[in-house]
Amino acid sequence: MHLGRTFVAVVAAAVVATLARPAAQTRRPISIDDLMKLRSIVDVQIAPDGQRVAYVVSTPDLSRNEHDAALFVVPATGGAPLRLGEAVHIFNIPTPRPQLRWSPDGSMLSVIGIEDGRPEVIGIPLSGAAPEALTKAPEGAFTYEWSPDGKSLAFLTRDPMPRDEERQRQDKSFVVRADAPDRPTRLAVQKVGQPSALRMLTPPSQSVDALSWSPDGREIAYSAAPRTGFTAAYDARVYAVALDGRARRTIVDRPGMNTGPRYSPDGRSIAFISTNGRSDIMASRSLTVVAASGGVPRTFVLDDAWVNEYVWARDSQSIYLQANDGTFGRAEHMFEQPVVRLTVADGRAARLGSGPTVAFSIGLSDDGSRLAYKSVDARTMGDVSVMDAASGRVATITDVNPELRGSALGDLAPVKWRSFDGMEIWGLLLTPSDPPAGRPLPTLVYIHGGPGGGVTYGLFPQFMHIVPQVDPYPTATLTGAGYAILFPMPRGGAGYGEAGQRAIVNAWGEADYRDIMAGVDQLIAQGIADPNRLGVMGASYGGYMTNWIVTQTGRFKAASAGASLSDLSDTFYLSEGGAFMVDYFKRPWENREGYAAHSPLTFAERVTTPLLIQHGEADPRVPIAGAWKFYRTLKAMGKTVELEIYPRGGHVLREPMQQREQMRRNLEWFAKWIGKGP
Repeated sequence: MHLGRTFVAVVAAAVVATLARPAAQTRRPISIDDLMKLRSIVDVQIAPDGQRVAYVVSTPDLSRNEHDAALFVVPATGGAPLRLGEAVHIFNIPTPRPQLRWSPDGSMLSVIGIEDGRPEVIGIPLSGAAPEALTKAPEGAFTYEWSPDGKSLAFLTRDPMPRDEERQRQDKSFVVRADAPDRPTRLAVQKVGQPSALRMLTPPSQSVDALSWSPDGREIAYSAAPRTGFTAAYDARVYAVALDGRARRTIVDRPGMNTGPRYSPDGRSIAFISTNGRSDIMASRSLTVVAASGGVPRTFVLDDAWVNEYVWARDSQSIYLQANDGTFGRAEHMFEQPVVRLTVADGRAARLGSGPTVAFSIGLSDDGSRLAYKSVDARTMGDVSVMDAASGRVATITDVNPELRGSALGDLAPVKWRSFDGMEIWGLLLTPSDPPAGRPLPTLVYIHGGPGGGVTYGLFPQFMHIVPQVDPYPTATLTGAGYAILFPMPRGGAGYGEAGQRAIVNAWGEADYRDIMAGVDQLIAQGIADPNRLGVMGASYGGYMTNWIVTQTGRFKAASAGASLSDLSDTFYLSEGGAFMVDYFKRPWENREGYAAHSPLTFAERVTTPLLIQHGEADPRVPIAGAWKFYRTLKAMGKTVELEIYPRGGHVLREPMQQREQMRRNLEWFAKWIGKGP
């Protein structure tokens, strides 16, 4: 149901009313140490018979400086969960990626675990028998799937390191050569219990990223690119290889991304995610279906939806999917990612379930009657939900963070405003649970990454799909300290279709900046935000925008930029994703003026806001050079600036001790320059 302006008017009125009413019974604020104890569901799989659901929970362990993953099974109707495989070291470096699966007969669960220092497929019998390694690949196993008869495993692995390289690494004579390809990821198959009988099915000229068994077990569809690297997925094609005779055939051969193939249960079709022949980062990633024998693919655009995951219905007539943007992700719904059922014959799509939520890790029972997934509501960490496929009724069957009840987590609701050109812009507004009556609040603006990213519901609204403590900003703690937080969704990001993303081509920091500031102005006009106590923060593109904002206005009293860009040309020259900058700005020598005009470094002398810069030492996406350049420039100009470098840190921080420290510093930074409470 489209609720439109009435909905937002009610939300805004409710926020103002909350600020005006006397405080209710005080709830306990949540500290950063509390946030570092919260558990995250990182995988969900329903049993073939639909009677049980397995899930993996990750918990930060500060003493070991790792995220620990634990496997549980619970009845699909709810009940006490049972932990299995306690002795298994589920893959958790840099963060848990268990790839939980049921064997086809439902007698065993499998995960990627660490065995002899390598990732391997580990089988965990439900009978209580000891877990065992089901693969033994020289370089370990990564993505994998059971064969339909449960007798074989197909998985991705790499060829062993060449002897010369191994020798050079040992005697310290090894050197890294620019643009030298990594060893490709290849598709292998082996019989369960016979790890020595491993067969490689794909050539070294292909780097495979996904696979799917045909229902009859005679061949495997896979997607692969002719190269490795961060942008390789944009050269991926879809192939199939026969188990008998190893004959390979090409199913989809066209430019752009063609990845993640899955056979329909009847074996007649293959679904995959595709950019429909285009290779730039702003092209929508659409659900696409092609005949298993090949032919012209059929793309389901769904109003520019970016499909993240999907599963075939058992009758092969429809597909369950989860996406952001598009048909079910616009206006007040752009923060949701519901379960959607697409009918293949006519392309019609229907949302299942009700209420604002975000779904991850969708699975379906063999009879098609039940779906299980991780469901995240506004101020939660997410729990396992089971949906009746026929009626759409949903039941939540776990409670992995019961301590959140009674905590002051704040109230999160969609808001909208009109930008400078009349465009309708949306965001989420987080306000304290028990605000003082009738007083404006110190307000922080938290800008998402991307640019094509966004925010969703959840306690960490950017990162509910992974271990969310990678979020550098403890928004639940900040709102408990009395701050309101605006999560704007400016044009250039998700929620406005492909045209919205392309609105900032050669124009970062223009309309997107004005969209954000229009939202701030509205909160001030409504009496929610204190104009004298504003802060701004964000990482990646959000870090770029934070740097940009403090060069354009002095309205903010403090700013924090993580993994941030200051000289846009650095991203082309130094980043693993440098090719994507060409989509926005062409190459630096082709558009010198555009790069300079949209780089915060160009306008550093205008900065008056105290700025904290945080950066991972080993960030491959946004190299640390830009942080140093902005810091050194501002420092030389006498500006208030601090730079903090996190050893071993990448584009996000994976180690719990660093995650806690980064959140602590941001809390301290805003308290120092803005203060706490109203």
